[in-house]
Amino acid sequence: MQLREYAVLAMVETPGLRYFLQQGLVPRGRCGEGICECLPPFRGRLCELEDKPRKAQRLKAVIHYMMAETERDLLDMERSLKSLWLRYNQGVDYPVLVFHEGLTHEARRRLVEASENRLWFALVPRFKEIPDEWMEASRQRASEFSVGYRAMTRWRSGPLFLEQALAGFDYAMTLDTDSYFPATFGSDPFEVLHSTGLTAMFPHLGRESASVVVNFMHYFLLYCRLHQLNPRRTRMLSALIEKNFKWYQQCLMLDIEVVRLDWFRSETYQDFFRYMDSVGGFWLHRWGNNPLRTFAVALLLRDEDVRSVVMPYAHQDFCSCGPGQQSCTWLKEKQEYTCQDVTPEEFRLEELAEGLLDLQLPNRYTRDSAATA
Repeated sequence: MQLREYAVLAMVETPGLRYFLQQGLVPRGRCGEGICECLPPFRGRLCELEDKPRKAQRLKAVIHYMMAETERDLLDMERSLKSLWLRYNQGVDYPVLVFHEGLTHEARRRLVEASENRLWFALVPRFKEIPDEWMEASRQRASEFSVGYRAMTRWRSGPLFLEQALAGFDYAMTLDTDSYFPATFGSDPFEVLHSTGLTAMFPHLGRESASVVVNFMHYFLLYCRLHQLNPRRTRMLSALIEKNFKWYQQCLMLDIEVVRLDWFRSETYQDFFRYMDSVGGFWLHRWGNNPLRTFAVALLLRDEDVRSVVMPYAHQDFCSCGPGQQSCTWLKEKQEYTCQDVTPEEFRLEELAEGLLDLQLPNRYTRDSAATA
């Protein structure tokens, strides 16, 4: 059996298998809800084989998604995986990790066969369990958002970074199921992050709806008071929060991010997540990972530790062809953006504070935007 075929395999948990897969300094797999899956770079019925990259790599980096088994997510993932391979990953061959809340054999096969990326799957057990203290109230509030969606934004805000499947990596790129690349690019985002010493880069900035950040600023300011932190201590925070503590819902849009994992695993970051999680906002108001990560980064890092980055990237109604390029072209028949004859060799790094400040008023927003023909 070829290693690629093993990617489709989810093993039924049998007595002792969980223990066997967890042996050694580096666990080869994990089990949950009756199935066992291999962790990258391992494959096989006992995760005894190693699937090595086809390109030389010096960084321990991974690209990851989170999905549910719906036809919409499967179609989006097929497009995203094809784009990822053709526009970027065929030159570097980083492992691609698909977190999920349960996938059939047929769904796994569709995703594996969608591209030449090396895929691994990782179940997030008990993903939709609402804590007892928020169970009843969550049924009455934010009910227009499914439990699964609220669970996803909460998980991506904090628990994601502590997932065992990411433990062997130093860097990670998050992509949404409907993220894709409209042009090939010559630079490697992970190499840019590593060479510059940055903690994180964010290609997409935007604004959240006021309806999904109810009470967020109140609890953020309380956290600052508890820890004696100035809520406008960085340029990023000053761009977000006016002197009268007004916030215009500017956010990092986390359909894509490129991060150094050690900081997001740290007690500094995880303490902020645990505090915000403790007040129930993810379940009661559909708080998202966008505002949480925005304020965590702005409060707990230095301005020089993070940057926005202009690179070829598309998601829903956002598209950029990269620095110095023309606007994206909308292909109506494919319902997606493309960039004509573009291969930017380098990305452009920009101060995050400036990008967030530009978002206060729509006419100040000066980043690359898409032309919808």
